[in-house]
Amino acid sequence: MTDSTDQKSRNLWKILFGVSLALNLLIVGALGGALMRKGKGPMANHLASGFLYIQALDFQDKKVLRKEISRNKDGRKLVKARNQASFSSAVGILKNHPFDRSAFENLLNEQAKYSKSRQSLARIALVTHIENMTKEERLVYALRLEDLVDSKVK
Repeated sequence: MTDSTDQKSRNLWKILFGVSLALNLLIVGALGGALMRKGKGPMANHLASGFLYIQALDFQDKKVLRKEISRNKDGRKLVKARNQASFSSAVGILKNHPFDRSAFENLLNEQAKYSKSRQSLARIALVTHIENMTKEERLVYALRLEDLVDSKVK
């Protein structure tokens, strides 16, 4: 009988420990999120990136922009295949001995160029989308962007 009650109390302690751990993780996550929102975390340094421009769009505009950017299904398949081949090449370079620094640097440079071209296409889609907004829609968008920038700076 003592063994049964001892087992129950041990299970109770495990449950309490799990609940305590979950609450601690919840608190740490909430604090981290609050710091990022208030501009004291790593996201505060991204004011110049396209992140805020996209974030300032309303839900429907984001949905339309996503469709514009990823409209070409065949293009997405090619991008996926290109990425797979590029990272496979990286793995091959990393496994070789001796390490071929110039080959790896060239591969990283090619990946960076490709990434910049994709970012450029996304920027063009964003500018075109904003250009097609009415004056009132652009004003609302500008106010949302202003609020975001103010909240990130403070």
